[in-house]
Amino acid sequence: MRASDLLGQTVYAADGTTLGRIADLLTHPDENGRPRVYAALVSPRRRGRLLGYERDGIQGPWVMERLAGWIHRGTREIPWSQLRLRQQ
Repeated sequence: MRASDLLGQTVYAADGTTLGRIADLLTHPDENGRPRVYAALVSPRRRGRLLGYERDGIQGPWVMERLAGWIHRGTREIPWSQLRLRQQ
């Protein structure tokens, strides 16, 4: 499966309510050095470009941090094992 197949897909909670859409995929290298998806960033609003400043630990100009935080408020990281792409 390609990342482009997942980006923009709707994500659902266990009870079937909509959580938002996949805005980004988070990866880390496996034992062979290949990237493996471990979580997705899910945004409750319209999908848009993430600037990077909305993530914890990333610092930049305060104006950009504030803007990104406001635009992407409610964006959260959901572990891959808990991702539901279809309503139950």
